[in-house]
Amino acid sequence: MKLTLIFPAWCTAFGKYKQVAQKASAFPPINLAIVAAIAQQNGWEVQLIDAQAELLDVHEIIERTAAFQPDLIGLTATTPFFHTATQVAQELRKALGKPIIFGGVHASIERENAFRDCFDYLVVGECELTFGDFLQKFAAGDRNPDTPGIMSRKDGKTIYNCEAPKLDDLDLAPIPARELLPNHIYELGTLHGRKRFTTVQMSRGCPFSCVFCASDLFGKKVRRRSVQHVIEELDMLINTMGFEHIFFIDDTLTLDRKYIIELLDEIERRELRFTFEGSTRANLWDEPLVRRLKKCGLIRISFGLETADTEIRKVIRKEVPLESYVVSNKLNNKLGIETINSVMLGLPGETLESIDRTITFLQHAKDIHHATYGIAMPYPGTEMRRMAEAGQHGLKLLETDYSHYQRYGSAVMSVNGLSPEELVKLQTVGLSRIYSCYWRFIPMLKRHGIRAIAAPALEAIKLRIKRGLGFDC
Repeated sequence: MKLTLIFPAWCTAFGKYKQVAQKASAFPPINLAIVAAIAQQNGWEVQLIDAQAELLDVHEIIERTAAFQPDLIGLTATTPFFHTATQVAQELRKALGKPIIFGGVHASIERENAFRDCFDYLVVGECELTFGDFLQKFAAGDRNPDTPGIMSRKDGKTIYNCEAPKLDDLDLAPIPARELLPNHIYELGTLHGRKRFTTVQMSRGCPFSCVFCASDLFGKKVRRRSVQHVIEELDMLINTMGFEHIFFIDDTLTLDRKYIIELLDEIERRELRFTFEGSTRANLWDEPLVRRLKKCGLIRISFGLETADTEIRKVIRKEVPLESYVVSNKLNNKLGIETINSVMLGLPGETLESIDRTITFLQHAKDIHHATYGIAMPYPGTEMRRMAEAGQHGLKLLETDYSHYQRYGSAVMSVNGLSPEELVKLQTVGLSRIYSCYWRFIPMLKRHGIRAIAAPALEAIKLRIKRGLGFDC
């Protein structure tokens, strides 16, 4: 039996930001690589098409898929690009008439709402313990298997028997079948140049309750792979597959200090040479730990700053002292570690005054060299979505078409009288105020190159000139 797995192209939806989006976010679809590994373990031949990495249109996807002649086709997509996956599925069905299965975070949260007519099956939740069973039954001719976590249809009715069990022992998950991916394409810009990279997940689950995150999907209990299991994968990625940079996609890299130190000990013992990055909380960051991380290859870390308004921080449950970001960014600058701070506008309770408070904070925080500035999105499964639907904290949900749920150049809520159009304009002005500060321009240039940042930068400058706004950094 043959399985084709497809990750559709999405970056063209970002308009003038598409070059930055493509360079910054061309991440390998590791979820599909895990599914591919499960299929291979069950005797299936697998084709994996990353249309985003190769910038393939639907006609090229159909051509490649047809040449492989699969028995089953699988797709995945994040919420803002669910419409893209459905369009690709519709075209594949017309051209090839093969059964199609859809999975991923969006499918797991939206469930029946995501089970469109173009899909024959929908995967809900973690699939490591159940997908092999589905494939075996499918191969045996059962087109309505009673596999936990799999939706199907019979006589026009949706069939869903029960939830798939979570994988308690993450060491049982297969190593992703990365050999099926176009690995030569995956590069990330860093202050140390562009690096060939892949992603690694060491844990699932998050104990925190930020309102903009659908963290309940994996649960609040943190499950971890053994250090030995992670090290074996890292060894293979660096010494066999030739990757030079690893992006750890755990929610909070330094949540368990003992675990991360054991990992660093093994990296040193094995003399693994690579650079890496990840995300954590600014109050789980101190000099002894950071020095160890840097010694083992850390070159970049991301913090979720979100807002400088103390009241809004309480509403969104961001339980990290604001001063921690200043201290941690300063420490990273001293040690030569690049730092990304994610910031949002349009959060619950937002006002013009709170927006200005955040931007003013960033303009004067010279130790913060890099800050993203996205518009808050009420993604399905989040507390912020429920707040917007209930009209809490000044929020009003105005758009349910997920194709508009993109954090740059689009807003789908109003907040305290600020319309989506005003929020988009405030985003452009905010970006210009943040990046007209001279100490941020050179790091941005090194990371993305002049062509990638020229268009949005010029638009921001033109808008500030038009509005008579100065550059007060």
